Amino acid sequence: MARIFIVTTGLTGILNASFEMARRLRAAGYAVTFAAPRPVGERMAAEGLAFVELPFIDLDPAPPLPKGSGRVRRTWLRFRDRKERRAAALERYRPHAFRQAVEDLDPDLVLIDIELHEYIFSAYEMKRNLVLLSQWYSTWRRPGLPYLLTDVIPGVGEAGTQDAMSAHWEAVKKQRSKMFARMALLSSWTDRRSILLALADECGFPRDLIRENWWPGVFTYNDLPAISMTPYEMEFPHEPRPDLHYVGPMVREGRKEKPAVSHDGLSLDDLLAKRKSAGAKLILVTVSTLHAGDVGFLQRLTAAVAMRADWQLFIGLGGQLDPAELGALPENIHTFAYVPQLRVLKEADLSINHAGIHTIHECIHFGVPQLIYSGKRSDQPGCAARVHYHGIGLMADKDEDSAEDIRENIDEMLTNTAYREATLKMQGACRAYATRRELEQVIELLLKSKV
Repeated sequence: MARIFIVTTGLTGILNASFEMARRLRAAGYAVTFAAPRPVGERMAAEGLAFVELPFIDLDPAPPLPKGSGRVRRTWLRFRDRKERRAAALERYRPHAFRQAVEDLDPDLVLIDIELHEYIFSAYEMKRNLVLLSQWYSTWRRPGLPYLLTDVIPGVGEAGTQDAMSAHWEAVKKQRSKMFARMALLSSWTDRRSILLALADECGFPRDLIRENWWPGVFTYNDLPAISMTPYEMEFPHEPRPDLHYVGPMVREGRKEKPAVSHDGLSLDDLLAKRKSAGAKLILVTVSTLHAGDVGFLQRLTAAVAMRADWQLFIGLGGQLDPAELGALPENIHTFAYVPQLRVLKEADLSINHAGIHTIHECIHFGVPQLIYSGKRSDQPGCAARVHYHGIGLMADKDEDSAEDIRENIDEMLTNTAYREATLKMQGACRAYATRRELEQVIELLLKSKV
């Protein structure tokens, strides 16, 4: 039985996706162990998964400076003690616990989140069969692909021309190059990127495997084999980079979700039953669990829905917003700290979301069209653009749309059957990955190879 070691950040989205990956791999006869630098052991245990908790990774590896030091003195101390501080920062980033876990488990294949650079370098040095694990659409610069952090759609407008997209890549590269250089200088080369480069050199990790394509993370990689938990069918048309394997979305239908009660004291099951008997359209609204939702947008959204008794709005606030900030709400709008998303999507007519990639995939899985009000963070603009391009949803602007605009967009999504038809077509393409056992076939192929 081949042993597979999967190492992720442990953040909610990739954690949920990894549960489905584990289910499929275990069903195929593999022994699967997880690790993450976060305390997610209880959730792993609930799924019956072996888990190793790794030390938390501080994004600032530099040792703290004496409290009370002024700006000038802090700058002087960084410069004066730069060698000692770099040595201490490098030691903080040496992943001893990860290396010990690899030695103890002796896995046949190590899948590592593409942003966990410390582990990637160490696994390479240990000569392990290493594969990058990505939850993103392509972060690589390829002809026909705009930078993922923009909502540019190829072929649409001046920004969507090949020349404009290429020029934007160059502009981003120049801007981030200056930013990285400034960070290194101001920290006396104890910033995260500088220390990771030192760790890469220490591990003998070739610099030519690191692609400077200016993804928000510190590096992206050339040549190393990579698995993307996304469907190629949701990408913009392009030729993928070599050795990148699309295995489709990982949606764990049977994942454990907590029962939910709305802030007005009503159970989710009772509300769903009431909505069904009334024949109202069910709209699920979710905001990111990483950032508080945009209160102004949510206020305009609730105003847009308030007068439509034929619409039922369920809002998941991500555990970070006080519902009182939304004001008094009518009977057709209910807020929750958290919504069991899969449970509601099984019955929803529309999802209004912030363009989180895992939410997008879960909507496709259940055939739910999407009205995207991007949070405009990280890859959300690029995800929103792909939803719009493929016709499975509509991309709108949370900062510009009035309550009337939002109401019109909702009405368009609920009455224009083209969105649902496109969503069902994409659903079929995504589910086909599981039917043809794409993940299992890719893992079998990678087990036979060595980096």
